[in-house]
Amino acid sequence: MEEVRLKQPRVGLLSVNCENCPYVSYTGNCKNSYLLFGSEHDESCNYGFWLYDSTDSTDCDYCQKCELCYDCVDVIESYNVNYSQDLSNCMDCEYCYDCMGCNNCFGCTGLRRKKYMIGNKPYSREDYDKKVAEMKKNLSREKLLEMLEQVKLSVPHFYTHQLNNENSTGDYVYNSRNAYECFDTKQLEDSLYCNNSVELKDCMDMSNSYYGSELNYEVMSEMNLYNCNFCVTCFDSQNLDHCESLHNSHDCFGCFTMKHAEYCIFNEQYSKEEYFKKVEQIKKEMMDSGEYMQFPTSTYPYEDSNAMMEFSIQ
Repeated sequence: MEEVRLKQPRVGLLSVNCENCPYVSYTGNCKNSYLLFGSEHDESCNYGFWLYDSTDSTDCDYCQKCELCYDCVDVIESYNVNYSQDLSNCMDCEYCYDCMGCNNCFGCTGLRRKKYMIGNKPYSREDYDKKVAEMKKNLSREKLLEMLEQVKLSVPHFYTHQLNNENSTGDYVYNSRNAYECFDTKQLEDSLYCNNSVELKDCMDMSNSYYGSELNYEVMSEMNLYNCNFCVTCFDSQNLDHCESLHNSHDCFGCFTMKHAEYCIFNEQYSKEEYFKKVEQIKKEMMDSGEYMQFPTSTYPYEDSNAMMEFSIQ
């Protein structure tokens, strides 16, 4: 597999259906955006990771359906929110944490359906505007964040973030059923040990996987796959095993950088009958030698990877 892999051209930046989006990777269906990673359906967004269905937002990670947001993490369906984390359905908020359905809040934590609040204290609209303008003028961003941390210490925090789930465990899990130990996922069903994934069914050990994928095991950075194992960066395919960078293909084993391929082993074409017979033989040999379920090591430096970026954030 390594010999075949090294003979194929490698994609430096992986994007699908993007328009005017320089330096985006593992990203699809975006327009007029810059330096997005693992993001989908965004327009006029910059410097983001796992940013979905958003417009005019910058420096945001793990956000969805946001507009005019800046420097946010885990913010959903919000408008004009800055320097905040764990907000949903909020508008015109800054330096907030764990708020839902709030408008015009500044430096607040743990609020539900509140407006014109500063440091979890209510103000009139006129006093709120005056006080916020004064604080933003006289206090640095670092000082404002310190004030938010003090407010956070006075309010209980949820041990996990879940919504509309049934029989599911993990954190930041939404609209899922029977999802076990999953993190930063949405619309999962009967899936285990997944992270950064959307719309999976009967999948296990998945990462950065999206949209209509089913019956997959140990697959990363994929979309719309069915019955695939030990694959990376494969799209719109089925019945793949130990493959990388395959598009619109089916029934391939140990193949790299191919489109519209079928019944291929190590990038060589076989008849349908030959394919299944030879794959069975190869699998048995790999299982006997302990090579099955193994994949060639990454050719990208770790320090240039999303893994390094996530580790640095944590």
